[in-house]
Amino acid sequence: MKSNLYKFLFAPGILALVTVTLLAVAPGSKAGGPTASANGQGTLLTPDGRRQFALSARLYPDGTANGNAILHNPEFTTTNGQRYQLQVDIQCMKVVGNIAIFGGTTRRTNDPTLVDAVFFSVQDNGEPGKGVDRISRAFFWDDDPTTTGDPQACQFVTPTDFPLETIEAGNIQVK
Repeated sequence: MKSNLYKFLFAPGILALVTVTLLAVAPGSKAGGPTASANGQGTLLTPDGRRQFALSARLYPDGTANGNAILHNPEFTTTNGQRYQLQVDIQCMKVVGNIAIFGGTTRRTNDPTLVDAVFFSVQDNGEPGKGVDRISRAFFWDDDPTTTGDPQACQFVTPTDFPLETIEAGNIQVK
């Protein structure tokens, strides 16, 4: 899949980042436990303000993944005047070295024009996280309301498809 199939979430300067919360997984629900995980939270400073994110996801031996992501972008207001928020159910995860790539579906948003499959990536560059870890902007499958992208397409994304930006505060861990 070509990275140009993804539409940039917003034009530069009007972007939202991902704030993610952990999904509760019943003990023993995935045989063998996770083979990889990624979690974190923080702030990305951009020319028009601070975007906040948090994330938690797990990848299991059978190739399934689960997690949750939430974005808060106080500098972007939706058509109804609210500050932009997005919650994503992560259904795809791929780890390449210290980079985790995610695909998911929009669970909740206050912008009805952004409801397609969502993709983003993070990079763990060690402790303390602040000033060294990086996150991409969020990308939607496309801008066609008659199509729905497949979150599993994250398997075709490479670590260089989504430009990464250094976080101002917080920490990201990819294990």
